[in-house]
Amino acid sequence: MQETVGASAGAVSLFLAAVLSACTTQGSFRELGTSYPPKPGNCEIEIFKGSDPGKPYIRISKINVHLEKTHFVHSDLSSASKELKRQACLSGADALIELSESSSGYLETRMYNVTATGIVFQTRSADH
Repeated sequence: MQETVGASAGAVSLFLAAVLSACTTQGSFRELGTSYPPKPGNCEIEIFKGSDPGKPYIRISKINVHLEKTHFVHSDLSSASKELKRQACLSGADALIELSESSSGYLETRMYNVTATGIVFQTRSADH
């Protein structure tokens, strides 16, 4: 009986390891000119999807986040937003605009990619 329990626990551990390793998130940013210092990792980033911030800003970075998941699990902006905001903080941005989303799949793997432009509000440019 103990051998069966041990084998079952091993099978469950192997299954969980396979499921947890079945998703990948990659993020990066590219500066668009002047380099801005990174902000703390928990910084607040506004996302303006399909709207204008309504105040003057400067484009400072291009941000890309790519997610891959297996087992037919889909991704969307909500699943990418944590990494988007992290990359925005690293680039020194105050907010994100010009979001562009795409998704595709191959067999059971689903891919989702989002790009955005990192901006700083011009009221902050004097601090730079």
